[in-house]
Amino acid sequence: MKKTLLTISLMVTAVVSAQTAIQSVNSGALITPGSSVSIGEIVVVPANPNQTASGIIAILAQNQQTLSVPELEIGHNFIVYPNPTASQIFFRTDQQLAGKEVSVFNNIGQLVVKKTIGGDNSVNLDSLSAGIYLIRFDDKKINAFKIIKH
Repeated sequence: MKKTLLTISLMVTAVVSAQTAIQSVNSGALITPGSSVSIGEIVVVPANPNQTASGIIAILAQNQQTLSVPELEIGHNFIVYPNPTASQIFFRTDQQLAGKEVSVFNNIGQLVVKKTIGGDNSVNLDSLSAGIYLIRFDDKKINAFKIIKH
């Protein structure tokens, strides 16, 4: 008798818990053309825009892929790499750039630093914090370009 009551009690508890889980999932926000949702939020995407009582339940997730360009060609036979970078950018070109000056601007156009290109055609960006920067050669003969710094 005790085993039977225990079994029935566990089954009732399991059904009630399952119903609670289904209820909380079904209470997600309905996605409409003007909706704004956050990462991790449970949403309902209606299968038919005229019928909002049903649809696909989803959790909005963020893709962790990082966009990158291993080499950026900024002119004929002029390549900058790596982008994004952790510390240094290199120039591959048939010109010798050592000693030339570049200006580094932040994303609101403020001059952050001026750097001199090293003997190995590179610029050290260690002193910069993470962000997006515009690099411009002071002689303006080479096109400006953007770099992402980790």
